Amino acid sequence: MSLIQRIVYAILKLLVHLVVWVFYHPIVVYPQKNTKLRQPTIIASNHPNTLMDGLNGALWVDQPVFFLAMSRLFNPPWVGKIFRFLFCIPLERKKDVDGRPVNNVDSFNQAYAHLSRGGHLFIAPDGAGELERNLLDLKSGAARIAIGAELRCDFELGIKILPLGYTYFGHDDQLGSPMLIKVGEPIELSDFATLAKQDEALAFRNLTVLLAKRMRDLLHNVEGAEEDETLRRLETLQQNEHPLPLVDLFERSKRTLLNVRNWALQKTSAHAKGLTTLDDYFHALEKNGLRDRSVWFHQQGSAHFFRRNWPLLLVIPIWFFAHVNHLFITQPIRLLIKKMNMHVGYKTTLELILGVILVPIVYFLQSLLVELLSSTANSWYYLLGIGISGAIASHWRNRVRDAFSWFKLSLMNRSQKAEILEKRKLASAFAQQLLTD
Repeated sequence: MSLIQRIVYAILKLLVHLVVWVFYHPIVVYPQKNTKLRQPTIIASNHPNTLMDGLNGALWVDQPVFFLAMSRLFNPPWVGKIFRFLFCIPLERKKDVDGRPVNNVDSFNQAYAHLSRGGHLFIAPDGAGELERNLLDLKSGAARIAIGAELRCDFELGIKILPLGYTYFGHDDQLGSPMLIKVGEPIELSDFATLAKQDEALAFRNLTVLLAKRMRDLLHNVEGAEEDETLRRLETLQQNEHPLPLVDLFERSKRTLLNVRNWALQKTSAHAKGLTTLDDYFHALEKNGLRDRSVWFHQQGSAHFFRRNWPLLLVIPIWFFAHVNHLFITQPIRLLIKKMNMHVGYKTTLELILGVILVPIVYFLQSLLVELLSSTANSWYYLLGIGISGAIASHWRNRVRDAFSWFKLSLMNRSQKAEILEKRKLASAFAQQLLTD
């Protein structure tokens, strides 16, 4: 990496930290002891969120990281030069080559050379975005690069593979969802030295199997979208009643998922009845435009709601100011995303990119308008105000939505409100039974 690249990398890393703080707060990395890279390392993660997966793979370690990226991003050639300068190495996939044989010889040689210089790489070895919290079958690329680099240097490089597990909690829209990055124990390539020298192909397979196991240990490993949705609903009920930090929430969710599967085998009728109560309750929320936390507050009583949410009396005016002053950013993005109807993994990446582009442009134009109508000093005050209010609104957005939902439920007729509260009581009982079983 040249001096100019190091400077650019440091600047971009600071900017990405800012973007992540605004759009993806909070992110918890656990445990952090393995994020200090002292030997050549291949960082491997699951792949739920296209662009952000690579950035998160590099953001939380203490050394610069290069990225193995799909080759179609490198066309036309002038774009490829930019990506290569920005720390990327092209990697061909079958769906990128229009039927011709995949050729990654040059890419692998670049990766070998980078590792031999003590560098670090990021790769998503399952190769495709998957919103559900599981891991697709791994490609052998990470193993082939790691073992190939070591074989060329007689296993003197000390390469490690560091597995990461990305888990988004909350609603389906990843942007703004809490995120846990679980950091696994590194795999030492020296353990494969003897086998690789005897049977390279078998070493590739065994290393890929071990990497898949290590990565699955860091994830929930749901079996399809339906099971993932069931777990999200149970998490919502449990977390609103008994909130936990993300690391503990992850473990509680794994325990809940295990019990859901056990009930499906051993308590078939109770399992089916529980899923029905979940469907009834969450369909009622969707139909009435309500949020679970607001219904839970109603179960606890108005005094509890106001005691927990009195700061909103100060926050809501700030939220409203931020909401109005960011309409020229949020609305065009929402309309474009809705029109394109893309996969959520790409959707959140596009939202992020458009936000990063539009925020400084719209902020500049709005402050310029204030300067024309008032004064330069006021334009700077305004610019500072929309920035700070935007950060506050982003931090408090879920609490504000819960409050609006609470008031909406308060205005519903008594029988309709009682029906929703009863549905939640039944769904919550199922969620809690899964924890005590």
